[in-house]
This record gives sequence, structure tokens and C-alpha cells, in this order.
Amino acid sequence: EYIARLSKNYTHLSEVGSKLASVTISDERWVQMTRLELEAGAWKVIAEAREAGNVGIYKPDGTANKDLVSHLIHTVAPENILWEAPQKSQQVYFIKLLGSNVNLGNVAPADVVPLETLRLGLRGDTFFEFLPPEVRIRYSQQ
Repeated sequence: EYIARLSKNYTHLSEVGSKLASVTISDERWVQMTRLELEAGAWKVIAEAREAGNVGIYKPDGTANKDLVSHLIHTVAPENILWEAPQKSQQVYFIKLLGSNVNLGNVAPADVVPLETLRLGLRGDTFFEFLPPEVRIRYSQQ
């Protein structure tokens, strides 16, 4: 209700998920909550991960919950989601999965420039993602 009222005059973000590792939300419930927030008027929905990047869309070890992420991107337009990605490995994962313009959040100020170099393919983690296919094939065969 608040989102619907606020969206008439303001651009706002909403957040889905839990900051508590002990709270488990099913993939279907994630999708349902995300859709409801967007339908209510949220500009983007933030996929919760906490500053440590070990809850919500991530497993306790910080790796992506690939089943949940896949379910979300196949049922909700990924450009409507802001993925919390405080760790470099998480940023690389989403850049490779959804492209260099993926919406990433919860990035420490000191990590903004390094993240931009990842997005531009100026670091080894993402360099080959941005090469033309024929060049990528040539270098991968060496």
C-alpha cells in the first residue's frame, strides 16, 4: 500500500529477502514478493544479500544460489532487479551472467572503480567476455 502511494510522486526501491541466515524463503516466494513490489510501483527491487554477501541470493559461503537467481531472471525482467553484490566474485558472476550493465548494489565505495574496470572488461576476470567471438575463440584455443 505504501509503495503504491509513494510511487505516484517518488521513484523508490524496494527490498526482498531476509538479512537473517536462519530465514529461508522459497524460490517461488522470492518471485512472488518481487513481482508484488514491482506491481505496486517500485522502480527496482533489491535482491537481499547483506554486506557480507552470504544470505538471500547467496549461499553461506558467498557463492550465488544459482537456482534462485535463474528462477528470478526467468520470471522477472532482470533489469528490474538490483542485485546486492558486495564481493568481487559476486560482481563477476552477475556481469558474466547478465552483462556489463547489470544493476549491482551494496558495493563498497572503495570497490566502485574496480567494479567499473570489471564492467569494461579491463580485468582478467571479465576480459574475454567483451572480445569479439572470433578473437575469443582464437585465444581460447592457445
